[in-house]
Amino acid sequence: MGYKDHRIVDLTQDLYDGQPVFLGHPQTRVWPNMTHEESAGLPIFKDGMSYASNVLHLCEHGPTHVDSISHLDPRPEAPSIEQIPLDWFYTPGICVDFPGVPARTYITADMVRRRLAHYNLAPPRGGTFVFTTGHYQRYYPKHEYLTEYAGLDRKAAEYLYGECGVLNIGQDAPSIDNAADRGFPCHLVCRELQRINTENLCNLEAVAGQQFLFIGLPLKIRNGTGSPIRAVAVLNA
Repeated sequence: MGYKDHRIVDLTQDLYDGQPVFLGHPQTRVWPNMTHEESAGLPIFKDGMSYASNVLHLCEHGPTHVDSISHLDPRPEAPSIEQIPLDWFYTPGICVDFPGVPARTYITADMVRRRLAHYNLAPPRGGTFVFTTGHYQRYYPKHEYLTEYAGLDRKAAEYLYGECGVLNIGQDAPSIDNAADRGFPCHLVCRELQRINTENLCNLEAVAGQQFLFIGLPLKIRNGTGSPIRAVAVLNA
């Protein structure tokens, strides 16, 4: 049962052994640390008590995750994940869909404005803007998930981060940039304006055209360049 009349939509991909990860990142691995059968024989237990536990090996940027500013900004003073205020990860949010956008192409600032007008939405200043082209539904978990996504161009990122004042942009793909652009202009805008971005979301179709409370709290990783998150949209909040 949700709190009051709130409805929670899970925007987080499963974290599992062998999930798709961005080029250069270590593979996600999950393996047993202790089984119920093994722990039942430990001298600390009696009367049928036992437990099970797993070991996780993953990149800060492997599953659904948020980038810290230090991930993109090489300066020693760039904030790492535990130094970024928690309220950056708990904000008003909106989602916009871009149906029919081809793979490996750009979503322009004009396209963003038109879609916002279609839904009569405005990017929340100090909030989160997430978008989808249907990429996760189309490709996950095939190899094309890692290579065939569209993304924002630089002017779209400047419009959203700069003019509109959002703190966080997310997509249901490995990057908010176009997969064909090796310059990663949106990430450079994050560096320049000291903003964050969220990647590898899912289920965005369920909240397209809507406003919600976006929650994506990171782990408190000391000097972390990012963190896996449990991303949710809270409707009617």
